[in-house]
Amino acid sequence: MQAVGARRKIDRSLPVPLHFQIRALLIEMIERGEVVSGRSLPPEKELANRYGVSLSPIRQAILDLVKEGVLYRRPGSGTFLREPPRTERISVLGSFSESLRARGSDVDVLILVQARTKTPRAIAAVVGPATEEVVVVERLTTIDGEPAAVLRSSLPADRFAGVERATLPRGSLYRYLEDVAGVVPVRAETTVQVVPCSTARSEQLRVAAGAPLLQATGAVYDANDDVIEAFEVQYRSDVVRLRFDTLQSAEDVVEGGARGP
Repeated sequence: MQAVGARRKIDRSLPVPLHFQIRALLIEMIERGEVVSGRSLPPEKELANRYGVSLSPIRQAILDLVKEGVLYRRPGSGTFLREPPRTERISVLGSFSESLRARGSDVDVLILVQARTKTPRAIAAVVGPATEEVVVVERLTTIDGEPAAVLRSSLPADRFAGVERATLPRGSLYRYLEDVAGVVPVRAETTVQVVPCSTARSEQLRVAAGAPLLQATGAVYDANDDVIEAFEVQYRSDVVRLRFDTLQSAEDVVEGGARGP
């Protein structure tokens, strides 16, 4: 019997493929702190010699962990342990990119789509059936060189004419809306769920098709309670975590206590 805490070894008598066993051994290395963020995994040949196997199961195990988001490859440098996901407050009332920059991250925003189009039925249900056209602005956000999220905004075209041709400051739609259009978001209704990554998003976010993404959808309103935008944000779950802040006023607490069960 293997002693508690002892390092496991390859067992060829088990009906478990070698690369599955190698994967478990690599996870153990990470859990023991032998592999840390920012430092490369030992070379494949060194791992093959350590575990007495060929390069094939080593490469398959590493590839599996890369697909799962545990590791990532840097061409010419090696394979590295991914940094812990960054925590993002679940608030869409400010610029995602600017909030990350304020915390010291190197953020780039690539405009994927910026066009005026006929309002899709699903978006009309949010912005109102009278809105015949919307301006769609879709952005890819990278954090420290790693694709992190795709943000898609649909704005009523009759209210925000010209946004499809506008230059967004550092890729920030909200900065443009506040500085140029004079519109400030006040509240948002948001739904969060886990969705499978589509083939199109797979290429943009560099994750396998079908991998889980965190998706936030909803609407943003101004001080008059008019819809500014319908939004959809898809985050890589291995790069970004969402944080929910829930507040309750003193009046709510008192009233809740007074009502009883």
